[in-house]
Amino acid sequence: MRKELKRPKPVKKNKRGKTTAITQAKGLDIGTSFINCAENRGGRVTFRSIRNSFFDIEHTNFTRNMLNRTNMNYIKRDDRLYVIGDEALEFANIFNKEARRPLRGGVISSKEKEALPLVEIIIKSLLGKAKQKGEQVSYSVPGEPVDTELNLTYHQSVLGEALNKLGYTPMPINEGLAVIFSELDDRDFTGVGISFGGGMVNVAMSFMAAPIFSFSISKSGDWIDAQTAMAVDETNSKVCVLKENGLDLTKKKGLTRIEKALIVYYQNLIEYVVKHLKRKFENTKEMPDLKKPIDIAIAGGTSLPKGFLQKFNQILKGIGLPYDIGRVTVAEEPLNAVANGALISAVVDGG
Repeated sequence: MRKELKRPKPVKKNKRGKTTAITQAKGLDIGTSFINCAENRGGRVTFRSIRNSFFDIEHTNFTRNMLNRTNMNYIKRDDRLYVIGDEALEFANIFNKEARRPLRGGVISSKEKEALPLVEIIIKSLLGKAKQKGEQVSYSVPGEPVDTELNLTYHQSVLGEALNKLGYTPMPINEGLAVIFSELDDRDFTGVGISFGGGMVNVAMSFMAAPIFSFSISKSGDWIDAQTAMAVDETNSKVCVLKENGLDLTKKKGLTRIEKALIVYYQNLIEYVVKHLKRKFENTKEMPDLKKPIDIAIAGGTSLPKGFLQKFNQILKGIGLPYDIGRVTVAEEPLNAVANGALISAVVDGG
């Protein structure tokens, strides 16, 4: 029998009148680009984030003392110092190199031997230790990918162990489902949630909080950056900066080469996602008897450019789904929606 998802006592109300209530628990969005945390502090839902990146430098006493004096987050392993978070980008720019990431394509990177200890220290620096033993933390995990092979079991397990070491009771939640919990409470948690992250796109559907299907796609923000950079012979970093600072997907005139390429690959990505969503609807045998049109909630950093929702709706209308679609919205706080939904899940399951 499905566990009823009851709304806890509200402590936060946003512009839409949506409420979220919190007890002693946290929600964690473990993304390829950022790790975001949601928790209750003094009766209010607050969000914190840290860039999920690192930069290694040679260990010397002078360098270590400088890092300590400036309160930078770092760890020492063997003869290297690993700077983490936003400071990693600062060091990368100084040395004209790229910062590295412990996650690749939405999961723990198999190409970075230091990935696991580094993601553990990044999580610890963001969350801290549990305030009380067994404190609930719901953390995001990807759905099964439709276009690649990923070791999701290992990813979910090692992240759970890392949280357990900090004194938490970890509970995984599908990333797309977390978007539904955050954004579709006024629709009785019925509809589709799509998280356009940095490493992958996660999609889920639920009926009154009961999961119907979920999946992930290996293309997302990083893919857009890489394909655009290749097309115009620029660095990924330069493309990413332009994308995150004023990209307008509805712009028609005066486009730079980078803007033209970004718009092309955004179009390609959204089409790819919607086509897979349509296929999932058509191939899911146990669909509920839906009396109302299906709402879609969108979140994630890749959905931030101006005109994203307009572009999504145009493509959705052109491809068409086998069910009536109702409201399509981008989360009021796209970067925090997954963490917020994970927090709601932690409160309910821990209550």
